[in-house]
Amino acid sequence: MTGSPRADDPALVDGYRVLGRLGEGGQGVVYLAEEAGGRRVAVKLLGAGLDDPEARARFRQEIGFARRVKAFCTAQVLATGESGGTPYVVSEYVDGPSLAQVIQDRGPLRGAELRRLAIGTLTALAAIHRAGVVHRDFKPGNVLLSRDGPRVIDFGISRALEESELTGEFLVGTPPYMAPEQFAGRPAGPPADLFAWAATLVCAATGRPPFGTGEVPALINRILRDEPRLDGLDGELRALAARCLDKNPEARPAATEALLTLLGHPVPERRLLAEGQRSAAPPGEAERTGAETSGRGRRWLVAGGAVATAVAVTAGVLLLRPHSTPSPTPSAVPVAPAPRTGPMALTSTSELKIPGTGITLHENPDDPVWVSSYHDRRPGGEHASWVRDPATGAFAFFGDMQEPIVSPGGGYVASLPGVRLSRTDFETVVLRDRVTGWSGEIRTVDKPATLLFPAWSEDGGRLVATAVDTSEKPVVSVGFVVLDAARRSVTFTRVQGGGDEPFGWSPDGGVLQATAGGALRVHDLSGRLLRTFTEAGRPLRGGAARTTLGAVFATTCPKRTGRVCYWDVRTGVARGETRLPRGGTFSGWLDEGHFLGTVPGEGRSRAVVMMDLKGKVVRTLAEGPADEIENVVLWYTRR
Repeated sequence: MTGSPRADDPALVDGYRVLGRLGEGGQGVVYLAEEAGGRRVAVKLLGAGLDDPEARARFRQEIGFARRVKAFCTAQVLATGESGGTPYVVSEYVDGPSLAQVIQDRGPLRGAELRRLAIGTLTALAAIHRAGVVHRDFKPGNVLLSRDGPRVIDFGISRALEESELTGEFLVGTPPYMAPEQFAGRPAGPPADLFAWAATLVCAATGRPPFGTGEVPALINRILRDEPRLDGLDGELRALAARCLDKNPEARPAATEALLTLLGHPVPERRLLAEGQRSAAPPGEAERTGAETSGRGRRWLVAGGAVATAVAVTAGVLLLRPHSTPSPTPSAVPVAPAPRTGPMALTSTSELKIPGTGITLHENPDDPVWVSSYHDRRPGGEHASWVRDPATGAFAFFGDMQEPIVSPGGGYVASLPGVRLSRTDFETVVLRDRVTGWSGEIRTVDKPATLLFPAWSEDGGRLVATAVDTSEKPVVSVGFVVLDAARRSVTFTRVQGGGDEPFGWSPDGGVLQATAGGALRVHDLSGRLLRTFTEAGRPLRGGAARTTLGAVFATTCPKRTGRVCYWDVRTGVARGETRLPRGGTFSGWLDEGHFLGTVPGEGRSRAVVMMDLKGKVVRTLAEGPADEIENVVLWYTRR
């Protein structure tokens, strides 16, 4: 229900005409407003917790993250800004009461209506979590019941407030729906949202949360120690709610797993959100809803096509031997797992088919290097990507228009999001810290610069990416960015006279790049030129490492087609060469004596292989149709 504006309410919020009040809470006031073109939107003016520059910067970062959430059973975030010094968020207007209002006005939900609510809200959480966002304040007041099904609102706001209010003075969230770990001061991750989802479902079915309400200390004690009351739920919904209300966050299912449980039948990963939204729509709305969602996720997919170049098999394998004296790490900075050492096994012992493709991986548990992520860039697809769980070996969906690469050792996952190419202000890198559980975006370069060709250092602690100026024709590099993952800090170093080749790590800790004139230069991380080599050939990505030939970089041999040349990284002296098999490629080092590459297979197939320094294929690592091997990017990194 919309209330009339009050005397002290603004008539305009940064160009949005205020029509009335939709609600008011601890985070601010929500207005029904109208754009210049007549579309109605919800505008939320934020209040407490964002009154200093750092808090506002965090808020802008988190809302930028939330804008990537796909509109499946959610109210999409459309814009953000500041009006009179007060931050605001503009989201899609959903014409319908909140679940809290419905429970208050007509009592608990039953039967098919309750089940549609459960499916729709899980679909929304799956979409939110896929974008790397955690809601943190999921509750009946943040679920709207529209004519086309439930819609979740207010995701992406609580985290900014949470990070600005870690003073211990008060909690961010709504206690009856908060998970035990939130009261213990631990970060709220996706499992906390699943706890809140189950508490909300119980409230929808019974009229009260599973641990009741009342005085906060007593309520917290019940959440931490008592069993939930699940009266009003039965069968599958009761069993699922009980799993999600487990005190141990690791025992709770992921949103996608819970959604599949309620759908009751296998659904391809790409279709899961659309199927969830269709199943959550009221009778008569399902067909229309399904038709709408089929196009929603594709509106911005063309953003990355003009700049990025598909790489069939990319080696993120730069670790061949750990440094003998690693740099000391401050005690306040968590230490990421050390990458495995040692050579690759010479034979495969198991097979793993990549879902949705014809590609089969041939693996061995003794391998220190494996496929840690992959990105499906086949034409006409969603450009989806998956990342491998280091504990189970299973691949989990990471996101669309992302290119995640896992650091050696598996401590971090970084990605340059595809939407960066359509931004006009600055770019970010997505980082997931598997050590601390932190996940977010970090600002990198200002436009018109853009980042390409990310590569992890051999110790898995730093990421280098090439900065190019997209306003120049042809595009030329202007320097490089180094991300320190543990400290979440970025340095941008300008380098004059760069060509169109990427920067890569040198085995001695610097970076190297081929210039427009064909020379290869080695710089330290401050940009100071250390060495220049001429007439060495075009450097190959992933081709600099410590090997049985010494510390070398690899190039295409000058004037010798089909051969790879190796050069001493300090002196530029030739160290050897490899003649590739016909149609073969070099894609990076696997260990000190073997490199990764591709060769033609039988018929129209192609194989990813391990070759020795003589160019002999020692072992097949993956195989599949040639068009898939060329367009499904497999990232090999040390575990």
